[in-house]
Amino acid sequence: MNNTFNKIKIILTKPKVVMIAGRGKETSAQAISRVLQRSFRLGKEIMIYQVDSKKLNEAQFLLKKARSVVLVVTHFGEYESDKEFFTAEKSETALIEQLVKYLPEQARLVLNFDDETVRDIKNQTNIRALNFGFGARAEIQSSDVVLTQLPDPGTNFKINYEGNIVPVWLKNLFGKEHIYAALSAVAVGEILGLNLVEISDALKSYQGMPGRLKLVEGIKGALILDDSESAKPLSMAEALGILKGLEISGRKIAVLGDIINLSSNALEAHESIGELVKGSADILFTIGPRAKFYAEGAKKKGFDPNKIFSFNEAAEAGLALQKEMKQGDLILIDGSGEIQMVKIVEEIKYI
Repeated sequence: MNNTFNKIKIILTKPKVVMIAGRGKETSAQAISRVLQRSFRLGKEIMIYQVDSKKLNEAQFLLKKARSVVLVVTHFGEYESDKEFFTAEKSETALIEQLVKYLPEQARLVLNFDDETVRDIKNQTNIRALNFGFGARAEIQSSDVVLTQLPDPGTNFKINYEGNIVPVWLKNLFGKEHIYAALSAVAVGEILGLNLVEISDALKSYQGMPGRLKLVEGIKGALILDDSESAKPLSMAEALGILKGLEISGRKIAVLGDIINLSSNALEAHESIGELVKGSADILFTIGPRAKFYAEGAKKKGFDPNKIFSFNEAAEAGLALQKEMKQGDLILIDGSGEIQMVKIVEEIKYI
């Protein structure tokens, strides 16, 4: 949007703008697009815009020229799969606090109320907010989350809003990140006049982002639980929990790479995750120098050392995995983007 032509186009067309910020902005943008594309012309009537600190000037321009604005704040804190509330560093929401100052009075806020730092934004403005989450204080609330098994794997849950309850099914997608994305899309859809049934139906076409707890078909009749895009200790723990919860005919293989940029206790964090492998997987592949501590944690819990294979790089792990995998296996691939776990996914997925 940084060229003159696009700015003139926005000035002339004055689109409605859905602006999205936070760690979950990419998944939310996709879910929101799926919900709105049936009723609006995306790019003409409505513009979906992902904002970060590098785009503040562009965002301010849009806020001034848009016909109407919905600002969606996903989350900044790292959530746990089994807890309703979490928090982020106050500094991480500085961008949102700046944007809120530029919001016109008729704008709307959509807030993830499970992130306590995001929740505080509501107290800093008179802009009307619609919030979502798992917690009881959320206006749009998710409940009854269930993993659906083969042959139709995915996530089932219910949306509760103003006494109305509708089911949602996300095919081949798992984890809180996708549920939050769906909830943000419900909130935006409601603000723009869509009903819950329409929104639920539209979310059936939500496909999620590659590398974010998405089930894809692998070679040799195996399945891949692809979480290769990035990794944090809590997100990897969530992925291992999902691997454990899915019922399959074959074996479960955890392929875990280093988690990079941990500020402290990196080795202890890797070892703690390794302890979760016992009971979640039958075979463990580790990739990277820190990842060897996954093996230490797994062995501490009684995992068979003969079923642990350690590698320095993703390329050599990928070759060994191809030889090991069999029909019916479910393979979790997880690790920091710097370890290039995505290369393993590309090698073993069915094209």
